[in-house]
Amino acid sequence: MTHGSQTPMARPAGQLHGLSAPERRKELVRVVEDQGYCTVAELSALFGVSEMTIRRDVGTLVDDGRLRSFHGGVSTLPQRDFIGSAYTTRAARQGDVKTRLAARALDLVESGSAVAFDAGTTVASLAQQIPDDMRLSVVTASLPVITSLAHKPGVDIAALGGLLHRDSLSFAGSTTVSAASTLHVETCFLAASGLNEKGAFCANDYDAVTKRALIDIADRVVLVADSSKFATSALAKICGWDAIGTIVIDDGLDDERHTALVDHGIEVITVAATQPSQATQTGAIE
Repeated sequence: MTHGSQTPMARPAGQLHGLSAPERRKELVRVVEDQGYCTVAELSALFGVSEMTIRRDVGTLVDDGRLRSFHGGVSTLPQRDFIGSAYTTRAARQGDVKTRLAARALDLVESGSAVAFDAGTTVASLAQQIPDDMRLSVVTASLPVITSLAHKPGVDIAALGGLLHRDSLSFAGSTTVSAASTLHVETCFLAASGLNEKGAFCANDYDAVTKRALIDIADRVVLVADSSKFATSALAKICGWDAIGTIVIDDGLDDERHTALVDHGIEVITVAATQPSQATQTGAIE
């Protein structure tokens, strides 16, 4: 199967190819600063040079103290800064809101389609709500998603292998990204640890890379996130807003951010953060 054309990393067409070694290293640092964390494979594709060339560049920049190398990639920050909170802790945050967002996102899951579910706790809530009789092909690197869907007879699961990270309960690494690159889905359902004017961010380096790989193979990306993520900082950039087609978010989103998302061409679907009383329950979802 072929994969989609979207890309979560900013790649000015041809502008980063054919650079001299000093120019390439300067731009490499800029790109890594913007993304928070990049793999050698991503940088190789971005600059149009071999992975060996990127490794030499990285080695030089690490020796100069400008970059740090870990998990098969590079960052300007130390590895300890990418340690996110445990899955169970994140799953308990905004639990009711996540359930309501997931219920609305379920309306965007088309029976008979191929979708990708990332490793976020909100997307895991979506997986739990998939009806037992729905026919679906799911690509995922999330252990909770796999567990939730394993007993549903209509769901075929393409579980991406790799190293299991116990904190995030997700598989990650070069094996995971390589497996994803051979697949294609119609919709990727994405979660994020933080949101700001630059796009969506993740708390750890390895999940950010997997999320980018899932975005790359999708025709459409649906971000499912509660509005508190705009007040939360995360270091590893997943993608810019140009990669997002739809966002499902609660009505705590302020007007300024709502307008900014619409200006990016994003379909904004808002959900009531709290369950309305029986007497006033009229059109809670836009």
